[in-house]
Amino acid sequence: MGSSLSVHGKGKIWTLEKTKEGFEKFYEEFERYPMANEVDDFDYLPSSRQIQRNFGGLVSLRRSLGLSIENYGEGASRSKIATHVNERGVAFEIEVRDYLQEKFNDPFVHIERPVHMNSKDRFDFYVYAKPMNFAIDVFGTTDIRCLIKVMNMKEARYRKVNILKENEKLYFIYFSDFDLKNRIGEWMNRKKVKFSNNWMLLTFDEFKKEMLNYVNYNIS
Repeated sequence: MGSSLSVHGKGKIWTLEKTKEGFEKFYEEFERYPMANEVDDFDYLPSSRQIQRNFGGLVSLRRSLGLSIENYGEGASRSKIATHVNERGVAFEIEVRDYLQEKFNDPFVHIERPVHMNSKDRFDFYVYAKPMNFAIDVFGTTDIRCLIKVMNMKEARYRKVNILKENEKLYFIYFSDFDLKNRIGEWMNRKKVKFSNNWMLLTFDEFKKEMLNYVNYNIS
């Protein structure tokens, strides 16, 4: 017998049984149950608005499903999540660093270069390459709301002042368990203040494809 799961949307009827299947599918993929800011980005769960209307909210729904953790925003659960996010952030930076050093050679990959000589803000990486140099900012995100919040802060920081010239690029590399491409496109179209022409927001895989346009300096 096939699964009764269906993607969320207008007119869908979400029973407790169907919703539980979605929770279990999320657990199979991510080895944990979803937080409030993740349900809207997972196709096999009702929207957060539907959960509020049908089940009285996510905490109440977790209780009805018999989950051991009802509220991820409290106590040890919240602390554990914060630790996990920090650890993943470091792992993402290491993954990007190793890729850059292998492709462009260690002397040409500068780590935590100041955004401006008198600034405490730093690019995660600055790379000397052909046909142009570029800077990188790396971050992880759980969902589109988190991504937008992070990017708003980063935009404010980099618009204020930075050392990049017009012929240098700034790549924002994000890591996420979800496919956010369409949601990012919608957000970019809505933005009143557009990105600078030399900024790009992309996944690590997209970044590696972009790097096919670059070559390293030969130090042999």
